[in-house]
Amino acid sequence: MTVNPSVFLDAEQVLAGPLPEEVSMEPIIDGVPFAYEKTLFDGPDGFFAVWACDAGVFPRVKDKRGSFMYIISGEATITDQDGTSHELTAGSVLVLPFGWVGTWHIRETIRKVYLHTSPAPPLPEDVVPSAFMPAAQVLDGPLPDEVPMEPVTTGARTAKEAVIFDGPDGCCSVWECEPGVYPQVKDKRGSFMYVTSGEATITDQDGTSHELTAGSVLALPHGWAGTWDIRRTIRKVYVHSTPRQDTA
Repeated sequence: MTVNPSVFLDAEQVLAGPLPEEVSMEPIIDGVPFAYEKTLFDGPDGFFAVWACDAGVFPRVKDKRGSFMYIISGEATITDQDGTSHELTAGSVLVLPFGWVGTWHIRETIRKVYLHTSPAPPLPEDVVPSAFMPAAQVLDGPLPDEVPMEPVTTGARTAKEAVIFDGPDGCCSVWECEPGVYPQVKDKRGSFMYVTSGEATITDQDGTSHELTAGSVLALPHGWAGTWDIRRTIRKVYVHSTPRQDTA
């Protein structure tokens, strides 16, 4: 297995850094013709970017891939085809799976971190609803599921999480772990994350390291190997992409 490096962007750049790439917002009912983004990772595990768009109304059909997103700032309403709606604010999480149909109504410029993933067959044949978690739950809500942290060098042997979505597009959760040192190998699928609180150092197998703090983002592609050193309890929103076809 090829060892692939991590991809990192610090909080300052994520929260307020330049977004140099222009992307079309067609189709448009009302509002701006373009959004702007900065690509962080583009590979077999997914497409990961920071994105911002001004006010407008934008219908969408997810007929190619799913989308997972953490809202950094702004206000918008997302409305499913059946009329179900969610209010997007800073700290909320939204999943628009493959098969979703609906409309964005952005009232105040939305800035987000998002991941597009390719769904694994069998694909849904019907319209799929969005999945949503409001900011209060994401940032400080209870995490009812206990998950093992093996292998463990030192520290807590379990973490806690709350699953937001688990389906053909991937698994999205809010996760929290107390201090410890944890070696990992990404030999099944990639992981993409936004850190909401805490401090840790992530070190790749080649010795490259990154300091994780609130607002930073990290991609650990399939093939990554390295170590987590959590110094202050880390809470994050993460997505495990669907397994690559050559490793499923």
